[in-house]
Amino acid sequence: MTDDIVLVTADSVRRDFVDAMSFLDSHDVLTGVTAGHYTRPSLAALQSSRLRAAIESKVIGPTLANVLAEAGYITIGLVPSAQADPTFDFNAGFDYYDNFMSGAGNPAKNRRSRLREYLGSFDVVRQVYRRVYPMAANMDDLPDDEEVLETAIEQFNDADAPRFLWIHLMGTHRPYGSGDEGIPNDLDRTAEAAGGRHWFGSNEVSEAGHERIVSAYRDALGRADERIEQLLETIDSDPIFAFAADHGEELGEDGYYYHQGYRRRVADSLIQVPVVLDGVETLGDRLSLLDIAPTLAAGVGLEIPDAWQGTDLTSSRTEQTITVAPWHEEATVCWQDFERKLIARDAEVSLHRGEETAAVSSSDVSADVEQQLKDLGYADAG
Repeated sequence: MTDDIVLVTADSVRRDFVDAMSFLDSHDVLTGVTAGHYTRPSLAALQSSRLRAAIESKVIGPTLANVLAEAGYITIGLVPSAQADPTFDFNAGFDYYDNFMSGAGNPAKNRRSRLREYLGSFDVVRQVYRRVYPMAANMDDLPDDEEVLETAIEQFNDADAPRFLWIHLMGTHRPYGSGDEGIPNDLDRTAEAAGGRHWFGSNEVSEAGHERIVSAYRDALGRADERIEQLLETIDSDPIFAFAADHGEELGEDGYYYHQGYRRRVADSLIQVPVVLDGVETLGDRLSLLDIAPTLAAGVGLEIPDAWQGTDLTSSRTEQTITVAPWHEEATVCWQDFERKLIARDAEVSLHRGEETAAVSSSDVSADVEQQLKDLGYADAG
């Protein structure tokens, strides 16, 4: 055992579907609760161990990578998603960071009109648009998980120990594969529009369509599982290994499919995810994703920053969690203790901690990042 740390996150993995990932399922799988309801606020909070990161949907230092870098680690981050763009400070603390977005898109072509930006600021206008023109997810501009994996192995093995590697897998994101592996665009669009039956007639997914979606989803989880096992077998280390999903996925519950940020939903299928912490002795079988950073830092004997809000699971249990689901100027907030849930929906949310304050607001991003987020199936940057 070395002090190397490998953190793998994967997109859209539900806690109750981890049986489709036989390698991960062979570990002690904990039940994690996300601090955000889609990728950016969730992963920002994971790296920051702070609710403020979920509220503002960006990384807030000191990050896990900052702490490890200061302790002498070589830090490597490979996160192929516009959600983890350096615009949102996801590269903080990393010696090498790539979200595989540079050069993508045409800024002149992708730039949104001022009128569209103005109209898009109104929830009702945006939701009507989405009902009429549901958006299929487009993953064509992203590298596949195998390419990201090869880069990760090369970067890790070429670096001096101790090393921290964070790799994010996108193959589990809708449409759950490319070509015949994934679900077809027409089915993807129908499912994306589901839950809007009170607006413009029926957007129901047929039983056969539902089965096709679930089958493709399980297959995508299985492929990601194989990639994770391959990564750990190929790197030149026996590291502390951590796995977590950024969020789950809705597969027809209450009529909804996918993780659609603008809905601000906090259903268990979206916020309960599988977590593995292998090589670190932990207490309890449940946690907030805020707990991952302090637990990994403590696992290699490092001091935990005072600013972090997560629990060090090597010494304490997690008794309650908070999830913030922000979109534009409002958020849904979910508090739970795993027996009870208290939910405040679509509220104006702010955080006050000592002299520190934060509030939910829209993000100002470049046209390139905006288009890349839209290509993933998001209405706008949020």
